[in-house]
Amino acid sequence: MAKINPETFVKRIQLAIKVTPKLVQQALKESNLPLINQDNLLRGKTSDGGRMPPYSKKYRRGNVFYADYKNRMNPLNNRRWDLKHWWDKKYDGLLYRRIKVKIGLKEVQFTLDYSPVYMRDIYYVIPKHRIIGITKQQMIDAQKKNIPKIKPQVLSIINEGRIKK
Repeated sequence: MAKINPETFVKRIQLAIKVTPKLVQQALKESNLPLINQDNLLRGKTSDGGRMPPYSKKYRRGNVFYADYKNRMNPLNNRRWDLKHWWDKKYDGLLYRRIKVKIGLKEVQFTLDYSPVYMRDIYYVIPKHRIIGITKQQMIDAQKKNIPKIKPQVLSIINEGRIKK
């Protein structure tokens, strides 16, 4: 094993400290956060881990209660608002395609530029920023999954002075 000069070692550590946030950011971009968010929405969960409001137990659609009708369309939602289907309009993918994720060095932002009239009831009960996104635990899990990707790169910077891809 080759010996490293202490000055070189300190420079490599400083380089690793400087480069690591960008490596973490890149790994997060590749970890499919929109798919985690889509799964939350299908299951009727909010971004803080709470549950969406339940569907109406009084309203009927024909001779079927609306909550039962929505539960048949998406059994994962547990009779909660799930943002999958709305009234007579079939799900066309617009909602999930319009959710954008911006990953910065300090924060992850989910944005939704799609606010049709029939969604205002949801936003009246729960603000948009609480619906769109992922929980803190899901973010921690995504970061833990990225450790095996990032660790060899950081060790390569420290040991060899360059980033291994």
